[in-house]
Amino acid sequence: MPLIEGTEENLLHVFLDHIPDGVYFKDRASRFVRISRSLAVRFGLKDPSEAINKTDFDMFAPEHARQAFADEQEIIRTGNPIIEKEEKETWPDGHESWVLTTKLPLMDHQGSFIGTMGISRDITERKRIERELQEYRSRLEDLVASRTAELVRANELLEQDIAARKVAERELALKAQELAASNAILENMSLVDDLTGLYNRKGFLAIADHRVKLAYRTNDPFSVAFVDLDGLKAINDTLGHQAGNCALVDAANVLRDSFRQSDILARLGGDEFAVFVADTDETKIENIVGRIQQSLDACNAAPARQYHLSFSIGIVSSSSQKGPDLETLLGRADKLMYENKRKKRCDQQNAASSDA
Repeated sequence: MPLIEGTEENLLHVFLDHIPDGVYFKDRASRFVRISRSLAVRFGLKDPSEAINKTDFDMFAPEHARQAFADEQEIIRTGNPIIEKEEKETWPDGHESWVLTTKLPLMDHQGSFIGTMGISRDITERKRIERELQEYRSRLEDLVASRTAELVRANELLEQDIAARKVAERELALKAQELAASNAILENMSLVDDLTGLYNRKGFLAIADHRVKLAYRTNDPFSVAFVDLDGLKAINDTLGHQAGNCALVDAANVLRDSFRQSDILARLGGDEFAVFVADTDETKIENIVGRIQQSLDACNAAPARQYHLSFSIGIVSSSSQKGPDLETLLGRADKLMYENKRKKRCDQQNAASSDA
């Protein structure tokens, strides 16, 4: 008996009607046979059925359509999927957008390739921010290079004219201060984890520590969660490190879906994540775990998944005016997480013994 009542077609219809990402199915000639409602909106169609038998050449400018067609034909020829490829979409009116695309082969019951399916997430805004950050970083690097060159010139003047030592030293000190300020700006740009887009350990400790101290001053409750992605090593060993990276990105997205913008999320390193949860005391810990599990279930229910995601979680709360610092709270949450992980392993072993 299915876990959810309803036909496969009904479930697929609900999925395609509500998923925010663009989902599509194509035949061997790369013609659309089914698309999600969100993708129909992007195409400017009144109904997803209007896309049937159309191709990317009907939707995009030739540049993008040719590349998409070539990719899909290569998947049909080899059976090899394309996982999270960044694609630049060019539209007939000349504007451009960016998506993160995964394309997979579709096979019938006899194992013959009958087409492809894909899912695309709009990352246009992320690409814009990345471009602006890169431009900002380049300007800062130019500034650092300029200040460094001026320091070198100041040193040369110092060696050439001992009589002007005091003047040169004052100039050197001024340039050093400017260089330190520029380096501080560059340092602040290294607070984000490149893979997941969450804060890294350094960023979390800096920003969450400020929030912890503020909460103590205002006597507002808060919680700190330590989350471990279960089975990452097994994913890396069986499916490869690219799949492991995809699992980490999926885990980060699950956490984003589970928390608010006022909360602070971070990947501490490896398979470990941390969250500062504002305005939350110990009575709401069960609700936090429930939200995370709902997001996990939704992620794992997505079609054609290569791996199953699960978390081990430890959460501690504080509501006193002067309590433990952030590092101490993280340590306590870490211990609770390992207790949760050990309990899950014991439950699995007991279940295996019972089956045997």
